[in-house]
Order: sequence, then structure tokens, then C-alpha cells
Amino acid sequence: MAQQKLNKEYCLTDNSVNVYGYRLLTEGLLLDRFKPAIGSLMHDRDDGVAVRWEDFRFEGDKLYGTPVVNVTKFPDLAQQMEDGFYDAASCGKIVALEWSDDPSMKIEGQIGITVTKWFPREIAIVDIPGNFSSLGCLYDETDNVLMDLSDNKQHIINNQNQTQMPDLNLTPEQKKLLDLKDDATPDQVGVVLTDLVDKAKRTDKAEKDLLDLKAETTGKEVEAILTQGMTDRKLTKDLSDKLRVSYNGNPTGLKDLVDGMHAQVIVSGEGSDTIPEKYVGKSFNDLYLSGDLADVKKNYPDFYKTLKKD
Repeated sequence: MAQQKLNKEYCLTDNSVNVYGYRLLTEGLLLDRFKPAIGSLMHDRDDGVAVRWEDFRFEGDKLYGTPVVNVTKFPDLAQQMEDGFYDAASCGKIVALEWSDDPSMKIEGQIGITVTKWFPREIAIVDIPGNFSSLGCLYDETDNVLMDLSDNKQHIINNQNQTQMPDLNLTPEQKKLLDLKDDATPDQVGVVLTDLVDKAKRTDKAEKDLLDLKAETTGKEVEAILTQGMTDRKLTKDLSDKLRVSYNGNPTGLKDLVDGMHAQVIVSGEGSDTIPEKYVGKSFNDLYLSGDLADVKKNYPDFYKTLKKD
């Protein structure tokens, strides 16, 4: 697998307040639990591993690391990172082992909990750090959701010193379709919409997998029909190649066509007549009707005997 280690460091985490109003203490990070030290692109784990992190170092409350890019899977990512288009890292799927809501541990702008012992399952390469998809939930060690941070988001809504979350202004009919109450909060709407997006992604993937399986199965059926057609001396190699293209994805039509063909006499082997190409694949009846049978009988007797026998 091709890989490229970048000559640049990324700040992976620090003690600052994240977008949900809570913070992760760097001194509580169990770095030895971050194994394998991998990351996806934009937290999209379905696309596979984008980077591996090496050369970790602490500087104050900041953790730095150097990325090794999986250029086999993401051939352009290393250059985009070098050019500054993906210039940040973001901890994802946080496993929280201990936390506190003690006001004395909170800093300016913090309205949520302080996670005092934790580790990430991945650290992704992103365009903007601290995004919602990475920090929206906290998990336990068995990957069960401890909290979806709705409490913290509710604090954000109610805290007059914070930016109000926008009202999505859903109509009563839309809320009914989403199985929401009329007084549903933006957080509750967000949870439902996120769930719908996740289901849509899973459905799209399932449909793609089904189409791929169908294409693979259809291709095998076409190959089987062509192989049998050549075995039964109904098809030449050239005709088989042409039918493979013409009937790609249509094994039913191909089978109907081949089933209706008659067996042909293909080129004879060593010690037999060497016949002109124009006679290859012709039957006794074909040559009789075309007026060429007399020439075959006179000049290619072995071929004539084989035709007559068939």
C-alpha cells in the first residue's frame, strides 16, 4: 500500500471549549488507548482509513501528531493537505471514561461538562476542526452512546450569552411526517433529521451493493451462456466476443438467441484440411445453398466428410 508521511504537524486536541460547549482535558487523554492511531477524511468512516498518526508530542495542553497519508485510497489528499485545503484534525467517536460538571473546572465560554479521562477512536483530517459530526456524542468503552449532548445543546439554547440555535420553522404537517410534537425543540428536530440522513446513507449503500451484485451475477450468466455456446459449436470466438458486448446485462435475450442456433463445423485440427476463412463456421446446408459445396467436396474432402456427417 502506497503511503506518504507529511512534513508537517497537526494540533490534534487541546483544553479549549469545543462547538458543543464542553471540553476534553488533554491531561486526561489516554493516548496509549488510541490504537490503531488512524483517521478518516471528514469523519466519513465508510470511505476507509485516510491517515495514520505518528510522532505524537505534547506542548503544554496541546497534542501534536504527524500524518501518514493512505495515498493508495486517497491519491490527492496529501497534496491537498500540503496546500492547506485540509488543514485541521478533529477527534472522533470520543470514549468518555470520567467527566465532571463542577463549575470550578469550567472556563470562559464553557457551558457543558469537562471530560477528565478519555480517548478517541479516530482523529480525522478535516477542513474545519471541532465539527458536529465528530463531537456530537460521547461513548463508553463498548461503543454504547453515553450521551448525545442534547443536554449540553439545551444549555446552549437557554444560555442568553450564547448564539441561539435557529428555528427550522417546520410546518405542522412536516412535524407530523417526522413524528415530532408541535412543540418540538430544534435539538429534537436535529436528532430526527440526523437519524434520517444516517438511514438514507445506509439505504444508498445497500442499493449500490445490490446493483453491484446484480451486475456481477448477470455477467457470470452471460459468460456461462457464451462458454456453452462455443462448447456446443454454435459460436466462434469472434462471434462470442461480439455477443458479449451486445448482450451485456441481458442474459435472457442472449440465451434465446444461442438456443435458436444450429451447431457449426469450426476449423479442423492438425492433419485435416486447411479451409478458407469464408467456409469457417458454415454448415453443409449453408454451402449447398450458396453453391460452394462442390468446391468443398473437390478441394477439401476431409472437411466435406465432416460436414456431411454432421
